[in-house]
Amino acid sequence: MPLDAITISALCDELRPQLEGARIDKVQQPERDAVLLSVRSLGRNRRLLIAAGAGNARLHFTAESIENPAEPPMFCMLLRKHLTGGKLLDVQMEPGDRIVYFTFQCTNEMGDLVQD
Repeated sequence: MPLDAITISALCDELRPQLEGARIDKVQQPERDAVLLSVRSLGRNRRLLIAAGAGNARLHFTAESIENPAEPPMFCMLLRKHLTGGKLLDVQMEPGDRIVYFTFQCTNEMGDLVQD
């Protein structure tokens, strides 16, 4: 099933209540074009897979165990630095387009709360 704007809009509406206020516990990058966020929300631990591959784009919760590389890529290290311990505040979609925005509340290097 293709991820068109209507499908992504419905997907965001379905994921939003489950992800609002979720705490980011772990960030992994099992593939070059995929990120796996371990989040804690509504008293449950979940894993959100965000894959942006050209032929296999998807955004969903998964229970599948995905093998990670021995050494994480630099992008994964950057995401870990900024997102681990943060809170996922909102999931929004660009109207009429296939772009999904995640709003996070994290602490910066000075210990101040920032939204990204």
